[in-house]
Amino acid sequence: MEPVLGWRIWNLRGGRLESWAVDYCWEPGENLATCLAPHRRACRSSPGLHCQCGFWAVWTPGQCLARACAAAEPPWHVMGLVVGWGTVALHGREGFRAERAALRCLFTDRPWSAAALPGTPSRLAGWWRRTIGRSSPAEPAERATPREVGHLDELEAVAAHYAVPLTSLHAAAGLGLLSELGVPEAQIEEAARLATGAAAEG
Repeated sequence: MEPVLGWRIWNLRGGRLESWAVDYCWEPGENLATCLAPHRRACRSSPGLHCQCGFWAVWTPGQCLARACAAAEPPWHVMGLVVGWGTVALHGREGFRAERAALRCLFTDRPWSAAALPGTPSRLAGWWRRTIGRSSPAEPAERATPREVGHLDELEAVAAHYAVPLTSLHAAAGLGLLSELGVPEAQIEEAARLATGAAAEG
């Protein structure tokens, strides 16, 4: 199918983007998925049927932020845009899993520190509680501090390593970068609202 664009988060540690769900560090350029499912035979190809393997991304920034947390110490979470292609498993309104994926952009924002994330489905907060064992940052919780010392420096280094733009959500929406990357208008408007809300909270 045609390449698809999605939002996702990573752990940011040591200048690398680590998957927060499995033991995998993304590489610059193309990444090829393999099944890393524990305690059972791996899928012959990824994304596999009846499995969760493949490179995950969600359709909207709000869905993405529901999976993030504002840690005070590394590894921090960082949000970005990815493109997926090859075999792609679509998961309705949630997102997709792709056989191949590449990073397109990283964001400096940490808007998940806002008290409310407009447009975030409540079922995602339940998913977070079941998976992580604590409240989602989408739920009312302690407010995170502003961008931690050293966070931006590490972001700049990782963006250079992956050779992708590093920008704020507000700038990406306002200057046309999101449009240029193929982000739908509704998602651009949502990203701008999230950026504005986070600035107000800060």
